[in-house]
Amino acid sequence: MTRRNLIALVSLCVLVALGAIAVGVALFATQSEFGQTAVRDAIQARVKASINGKVYVGRISGSFLTGVTIDSLELRDDEDSLVVATGRVTLHYDPRDLVDRRLYFSSVDL
Repeated sequence: MTRRNLIALVSLCVLVALGAIAVGVALFATQSEFGQTAVRDAIQARVKASINGKVYVGRISGSFLTGVTIDSLELRDDEDSLVVATGRVTLHYDPRDLVDRRLYFSSVDL
């Protein structure tokens, strides 16, 4: 084995290990209460920035890999009047769609 091949093999192993660590940390973070709260806050901020009003996203649970359950959703207009309020919302999706930056839900239970 030449030195160049050895360096390439070691580099590949390091990159695979770093990728596995990143995926593991992401899965662990989204399964913890802290991670789920961070995801909820990010979703709430993103939706709030795109509407003229208020949004409330309840507790989020699930695997985040293939689906999530949102305890409740509430949208209010700029005068604080209720527009939409839901109970439990369950979304099922394919993670490949998220990689493609699209939202395609295979099932939605309201």
